[in-house]
Amino acid sequence: MADPTDPTDPTAADPGAPDPGATPVTLDHLEVNEVRDGLIVYDATRDRVHYLNATAAVVFTLCDGEHRADAMAGEVGALFGVDPPRAEVADCLADLAAEGLLR
Repeated sequence: MADPTDPTDPTAADPGAPDPGATPVTLDHLEVNEVRDGLIVYDATRDRVHYLNATAAVVFTLCDGEHRADAMAGEVGALFGVDPPRAEVADCLADLAAEGLLR
């Protein structure tokens, strides 16, 4: 049986991974500007600028409170014509949350 508190247990859930059933939402106060190959996101309350590449920009845009985290990979895969990048989308969501861009 997996021990979620044991970082050496490969079957333990990643504590930074998003809840697959969650419907992530971006923070309301962010300034978002589209650029040629992604998004520039400015958080005025923290005076931080974030550059999101094309894939991260799609994931960020899907964080509207209506898309489940576990379904986002399918949408990203369909958009780019690849198999659903589940691990990459989960990592992206965890990074967006760690950067304080999601609630």
